[in-house]
Amino acid sequence: MEILMKPIGYIRSPYKDKTAAPKQGKPSEGTTAAIEILEEYKEGIADIKEGEYGIILFYFHKSEGYKLTTLSAKSNKIMGVFSTRSPNRPNGIGMSIVRFIKKENNRLIFEGVDMLDGTPVLDIKPYSKELCPKDIAPPKDFLS
Repeated sequence: MEILMKPIGYIRSPYKDKTAAPKQGKPSEGTTAAIEILEEYKEGIADIKEGEYGIILFYFHKSEGYKLTTLSAKSNKIMGVFSTRSPNRPNGIGMSIVRFIKKENNRLIFEGVDMLDGTPVLDIKPYSKELCPKDIAPPKDFLS
C-alpha cells in the first residue's frame, strides 16, 4: 500500500536550520510562527479561535534517513525510535501542541514553535484535555 499526502500549508518560522530550532515547542513559548494555509484549505480553519490549543501534524522535510534505534535526548540512552521524539523516523511525521494567537486571512499565528521555516503541514487538530487519559494527566504546569 502506498499512502500519498499533500500539505495543507507551510510553516513560516524564525528557525531556518535544525541547529537553531528548539527540540520541543514548550521551551519556545513567546516565540511565534505562522501556518500559511493553502487557499484550497482556507475554509477549514474557519472555527479556530485565538487562545485555543491545537495539534499540528507536519513532515520533517529536512530529516535525512532514519535508524530504528536512536539516542534519546530525554534519557541519553539508546532507545527504539518509536519511544522517542526523534525527527529521523520511517515516515517523518512530527507533532506539536501549539497555542493559536491570531488568525489573519489564511494565516494562523501560534506560539510553541519547534518547526523549521518551510515545514509542510499535513493536518491540524483541536487539542482537548478531555481526551487525555485521567490516570496519565499531564503535569499541572502543562499548557498553563
